[in-house]
Formats: sequence, C-alpha cells, structure tokens
Amino acid sequence: MLAVGGVGAQAAQPGSQQPGATIVISNDYGGSVRKRTAEVQQINRLGQTVEIRGSVCMSSCTMFLGAKSVCVMPETSFAFHGPYRFFSKLTSLEFDQWSRVIANHYPSFLRNWYMQTGRYRGSNPARIKGSELIRHGVARCR
Repeated sequence: MLAVGGVGAQAAQPGSQQPGATIVISNDYGGSVRKRTAEVQQINRLGQTVEIRGSVCMSSCTMFLGAKSVCVMPETSFAFHGPYRFFSKLTSLEFDQWSRVIANHYPSFLRNWYMQTGRYRGSNPARIKGSELIRHGVARCR
C-alpha cells in the first residue's frame, strides 16, 4: 500500500455516485495515494463539489485540492509530506513519480512548493492553514 500518512478518517463519502453532489471532507488523516487519486477523478467526472472543513486535512487528504470545484475553511490545517510505502522504502524514481502524482492535485503555487520543499518532509509534516490557501486563490467555503 502506497500512502501519504496513515489510515484516512471516514468523515466523508467521496464514493458517492450522485452527479453534482457536495462531498464534505472533515478531519481526514490521509491514506492511500492511489485510492485518493481515483476518488478525485470520480469527483471531477461527476461534477461534484468538495468542501474541506474541520480542524485537519492531512497527508493524502490534501489531494482533494485537485477537485475542479473545491473550497476550504480558513481554520483548517493542511499537513503535507512526501510519499512513502509501508514496510519498504521507495526508490528515488518511485519517490519522484508518486510526488508528481500528489503534486498534480495541487494549484500551481502549491505544486511548486510541494515539489521543492513539502515532499521532503517526513514524520514532521509542513502545515499550511486554509486561510493561506484562500489568500492564494483557493475558494473559501461558505
């Protein structure tokens, strides 16, 4: 299992098949990058909106920023670190490949920072408040 962070909290139901639905993500601690990629693809295919709320969005949860329609709350803390695999180390090629997969889910300002800095954070994730993301153009949830 390739992951960024631990097991994700089941605070939302990104698997909803309802076109145009609003998916609320709240206090999500991350999980599988592969699974999160598929969830974001489905959300975009169905024209769903993602609202990132709660106190934390950690690890692969941050990939929900790749939804075409997404908003965040100013007080939500987003935690970023690089990809890793449980029980065995990623090769440098795998690390670069999975870092790009993750970064491609971010707005350009965040993508550049992640590739230069954020992905090298290990057990001490870099934290960015939703208010900072809003300041850079991510929509604020109402």
